[in-house]
Amino acid sequence: MRSYYQKTYEKLSNQLFSNNPFTWVYGLSRTILAICVLIILTFSETTILFDEAIYYSRIEEHVFNKYNLFYLFGWEDLIYAKVLAILLLLLIASGWRPRFTGVFQWWITASFFYSSSIVEGGDQIATILTLLLIPITLLDHRKWHWQANDQFSEYKKFIGNLMFVLVAVQMSMLYLNAAMDKIYTSDEWKVGTAFYYYVNDAFFSYPSWMDPLMINLLNNSFFVSAATWGTILLELILFGILFSNAKNKRLLFPFAVVFHLAIVLFLGLVSFFFAMLGGLILYLIPKETPIPRFKFKFQLPLLVKVSKIFRVSTNLFPKVE
Repeated sequence: MRSYYQKTYEKLSNQLFSNNPFTWVYGLSRTILAICVLIILTFSETTILFDEAIYYSRIEEHVFNKYNLFYLFGWEDLIYAKVLAILLLLLIASGWRPRFTGVFQWWITASFFYSSSIVEGGDQIATILTLLLIPITLLDHRKWHWQANDQFSEYKKFIGNLMFVLVAVQMSMLYLNAAMDKIYTSDEWKVGTAFYYYVNDAFFSYPSWMDPLMINLLNNSFFVSAATWGTILLELILFGILFSNAKNKRLLFPFAVVFHLAIVLFLGLVSFFFAMLGGLILYLIPKETPIPRFKFKFQLPLLVKVSKIFRVSTNLFPKVE
């Protein structure tokens, strides 16, 4: 009878050398991570994204800035770098030739992170994830990252699966750090009132049209405490799910997405949502998951009845020759 360690070794070996990581799952993540930066560049003014004083002070701040896309053209011609980045991100988001576009995706994402004056956590997460995806993209010979293709050697599958493991560890530690930081550095999170103060912040806050609803909710101590401690609990669960099976990860995925949608609604962090969504896809959706196929059945009984009534009514009148 085989020992537990032999079974574990065989299972791990099969996952690393046989499972195909080059699927639509990582392709969808790449597209969403590209959208994360794309929406910022498309819908924000250049002068807002790049403050002139901060722009010049950061030129020598990091060695990467010598090759930074947004420093290649200079301050006066930043619009050219912005347009080039948008065009490349549209190509990347389409999924064309991941082998050639993978490095460019990280270059653009990192360039924005190291040069913009208004970056937040999502930009850093997107930079890390696109860096970890580079080895996978370089080994991906498909024309589109949406295509189903299992013609990859064992060593390519091993490297791809290894990078997926590193992404999973990164996402898991991210949620653990977020939970621990709340517990040990803020009294508001401990006593269950942090949610109240965050949504009433002058910079991060919910839209004004939500006032009638939020005034009542924020005056409810049970809701405020549940939202505060529930956030920490969910983050701890998202950390621990690293050690669970694929079924549990898949079941947790919609709850994690709703959680980050709530952050968009209450705090307005749209780009952060896309960055985290890209990471959650890699973290929680099994690579072997088939592409969802939706079947739409258009049933228009009311329209059918109306057409019948119209047909009957037209027969009541003589035809005009």
